[in-house]
Amino acid sequence: MTRVAVILYERLGNWARHLRPRLADQPVRWFETRSPADLEGVLAGLASPVVLIDLGRHPAAGLEAVELVGLRAPDARILVLDPEAHGPVPGLARELGATHVISGFVPPPVLAALLARWIALARRSLEQTGWSRTTFPPTETEPWSWLSDYLGEPGDLDQTTRPTALPARPWRGPRPLTTSTRMDHEKDRN
Repeated sequence: MTRVAVILYERLGNWARHLRPRLADQPVRWFETRSPADLEGVLAGLASPVVLIDLGRHPAAGLEAVELVGLRAPDARILVLDPEAHGPVPGLARELGATHVISGFVPPPVLAALLARWIALARRSLEQTGWSRTTFPPTETEPWSWLSDYLGEPGDLDQTTRPTALPARPWRGPRPLTTSTRMDHEKDRN
């Protein structure tokens, strides 16, 4: 099955929390980016990505991201969200390559329905053209990426670095008295 790249360019990750559960049944690969450098790295070699750019309070930076996506992935479907409803933003975003611009508040279910349609269109396009990058760059949005240091999976650590957490070992010797174990001891005495 062809997986479509869905790229979220937002400052705080709010849309990621709303959209992932609503689009869990879709064949997508999620990318969350916070900077133009992240966005450019993700876009390299992708065909027909679906990109959501939330302008937030910084429309100039968001419009630069729209331009970057338009240059790096001309076949991308770009949705620009302008929650503050800045007057000239819709026209500028369309000139820079945005497919659709929504100003003001948009309910998450409405946005998820629009993205689901775009994902289906992108998937058809990928199947017709027959190419996109088959390997995706590692992202820090994978659930296990932030746990690898703690689970004892060194990954790409060099020999001088040491994980911050020690591996779990079975307890040996008497257990120290904590609040919960004190209560257990008191119950046993009574």
